[in-house]
Amino acid sequence: MMRQPLPLMICPADEPGRARVVGSLTGDAIQILLDAVHGGMAVLDLSEVDHVDDAAVRVLAGLRRQGCTLLACPRWLALWLERAREDSDA
Repeated sequence: MMRQPLPLMICPADEPGRARVVGSLTGDAIQILLDAVHGGMAVLDLSEVDHVDDAAVRVLAGLRRQGCTLLACPRWLALWLERAREDSDA
Protein backbone atom coordinates (compact mmCIF):
# COMPACT_ATOMS: atom_id res chain seq x y z
CA MET A 1 0.00 0.00 0.00
CA MET A 2 1.43 3.40 -1.00
CA ARG A 3 1.38 6.09 1.63
CA GLN A 4 -0.03 9.51 0.89
CA PRO A 5 2.59 12.22 0.26
CA LEU A 6 2.81 14.78 3.03
CA PRO A 7 1.70 18.37 2.38
CA LEU A 8 4.63 20.71 1.78
CA MET A 9 6.13 22.59 4.71
CA ILE A 10 9.05 25.01 4.65
CA CYS A 11 10.72 25.01 8.07
CA PRO A 12 13.27 27.74 8.75
CA ALA A 13 16.52 26.31 10.14
CA ASP A 14 18.74 27.72 12.86
CA GLU A 15 20.92 29.46 10.29
CA PRO A 16 19.68 32.53 8.39
CA GLY A 17 18.85 31.84 4.75
CA ARG A 18 18.48 28.10 5.33
CA ALA A 19 15.28 26.04 5.35
CA ARG A 20 14.20 22.41 5.58
CA VAL A 21 11.71 21.37 2.89
CA VAL A 22 9.32 18.67 4.11
CA GLY A 23 6.69 16.71 2.20
CA SER A 24 5.38 16.76 -1.34
CA LEU A 25 6.72 19.32 -3.80
CA THR A 26 4.07 19.27 -6.52
CA GLY A 27 1.48 21.58 -8.07
CA ASP A 28 0.75 24.72 -6.06
CA ALA A 29 3.37 23.78 -3.47
CA ILE A 30 6.08 24.80 -5.94
CA GLN A 31 5.02 28.43 -5.50
CA ILE A 32 5.42 28.07 -1.73
CA LEU A 33 9.02 26.99 -2.31
CA LEU A 34 9.64 29.85 -4.74
CA ASP A 35 8.18 32.35 -2.26
CA ALA A 36 10.58 31.05 0.42
CA VAL A 37 13.55 31.37 -1.94
CA HIS A 38 12.52 34.86 -3.01
CA GLY A 39 12.15 35.68 0.70
CA GLY A 40 15.82 34.92 1.27
CA MET A 41 16.09 31.14 1.66
CA ALA A 42 19.19 30.27 -0.39
CA VAL A 43 20.05 26.90 1.20
CA LEU A 44 17.41 24.18 1.04
CA ASP A 45 17.64 20.91 2.96
CA LEU A 46 15.67 18.43 0.83
CA SER A 47 16.20 15.35 3.04
CA GLU A 48 12.50 15.14 3.93
CA VAL A 49 11.01 15.70 0.48
CA ASP A 50 8.93 12.60 -0.23
CA HIS A 51 7.38 13.36 -3.63
CA VAL A 52 8.00 15.70 -6.58
CA ASP A 53 6.67 16.10 -10.10
CA ASP A 54 8.41 17.08 -13.35
CA ALA A 55 7.65 20.77 -12.81
CA ALA A 56 9.24 20.70 -9.35
CA VAL A 57 12.37 19.04 -10.72
CA ARG A 58 12.67 21.75 -13.38
CA VAL A 59 12.25 24.44 -10.70
CA LEU A 60 14.84 22.85 -8.40
CA ALA A 61 17.29 22.50 -11.29
CA GLY A 62 16.74 26.16 -12.17
CA LEU A 63 17.24 27.25 -8.56
CA ARG A 64 20.50 25.33 -8.44
CA ARG A 65 21.70 27.08 -11.61
CA GLN A 66 20.80 30.43 -10.01
CA GLY A 67 23.03 29.69 -7.03
CA CYS A 68 20.60 28.12 -4.55
CA THR A 69 22.22 25.31 -2.57
CA LEU A 70 20.33 22.00 -2.38
CA LEU A 71 21.47 19.92 0.61
CA ALA A 72 20.78 16.32 1.67
CA CYS A 73 18.93 15.55 -1.52
CA PRO A 74 17.40 12.04 -1.46
CA ARG A 75 19.19 9.73 -3.92
CA TRP A 76 16.10 9.29 -6.12
CA LEU A 77 15.70 13.06 -6.41
CA ALA A 78 19.42 13.66 -7.02
CA LEU A 79 19.30 11.21 -9.93
CA TRP A 80 16.23 12.93 -11.37
CA LEU A 81 17.88 16.35 -11.04
CA GLU A 82 21.02 15.05 -12.75
CA ARG A 83 18.95 13.68 -15.63
CA ALA A 84 17.15 17.04 -15.94
CA ARG A 85 20.50 18.85 -16.01
CA GLU A 86 21.83 16.52 -18.71
CA ASP A 87 18.66 17.01 -20.77
CA SER A 88 18.98 20.80 -20.54
CA ASP A 89 22.65 20.62 -21.58
CA ALA A 90 21.83 18.54 -24.69
